[in-house]
Amino acid sequence: MDFFERINFTKVLKIAIGSGVAILIAEFLGLKYVSSAGIITLLSIQDTKKSTIKIALKRIAGFAVSIFIAFAAFNTIGYNVPAFTCYLLVFVAICISFGMYESLSPCAVLVTHIMSEKYMNIDIVKNEAALMLTGTSLGILLNMYMPRNLKHIREYQARIEDEIKIILDRLVKFLNGSEAKLEYDFDSLEKIIDDAVAKSYTDKDNILSYDLKYFINYMEMRKSQIMVLRYIFIQGSAMNSRPAQAYDIADFLQNMIPKLHESNNAVNALIDLYFVKEKHKSSKLPKTGTEFEDRATLHSVLVNIEQFLEIKREFVENISDEEKKMFWK
Repeated sequence: MDFFERINFTKVLKIAIGSGVAILIAEFLGLKYVSSAGIITLLSIQDTKKSTIKIALKRIAGFAVSIFIAFAAFNTIGYNVPAFTCYLLVFVAICISFGMYESLSPCAVLVTHIMSEKYMNIDIVKNEAALMLTGTSLGILLNMYMPRNLKHIREYQARIEDEIKIILDRLVKFLNGSEAKLEYDFDSLEKIIDDAVAKSYTDKDNILSYDLKYFINYMEMRKSQIMVLRYIFIQGSAMNSRPAQAYDIADFLQNMIPKLHESNNAVNALIDLYFVKEKHKSSKLPKTGTEFEDRATLHSVLVNIEQFLEIKREFVENISDEEKKMFWK
């Protein structure tokens, strides 16, 4: 089952069918070396629309450069292997220098056709250009259809928010004494967020009309918040007792949990937190060493809860009105 889940069947079909169609088109156009059109199509189909277009443009530019180098090499040395070697020396260097390495393989194959013909004229150049344009154009056309991940990203969002509520609920129960231990599998949740970020980047590169950086920033924001929560759990696990201040924090968190949705700017929660901190400042001094240590831990927990909320506030502040209209539905 895992084997089949790893296969991108859409991409498999695009490559197989697209390569065959490219060869048929090349045959219909009366081109020579038609199989090269299929190979170029195969190489042109990438994982995203943007990468497909970017690579296609590089290959077309690389082809133009390649023809000039091949013309110079073959007409100086002859239509032989030493000339092809000299062509590669220059073309590979240019491809590496200008970041056009994707042009190397298809252009080199097209130049071997010229070497096989033993001469070079405008008709041969047109043939090779038509093979390149057929393969790259078909690759771009096929990749205009790309399944969207938006539904899955929204599902990730809902799951992450639910998990954060679970984490905070466990913290509440620990602070009010309902649970003796403070535990949660943060590694698994971070793995979920990493998967969501990867899908967000893929979706961003598949949508040419607008930018989906919102979802990437959202996932990164939640990841930062979860790092803070992990640290709070480490701090809280060291507590030996539950001072009265722990119950104040538990009540605050209990009221905050239902408000942890995507569009909440955390400002009201920060105001409520301010009053909790002020109340703690006026509390009586601890009477024992254990109470002193636990209250110091609680103060640090409060500081980190404030950081948790500030991360969300800054995220909302940096969202444009256009993004709010588009994504806060």
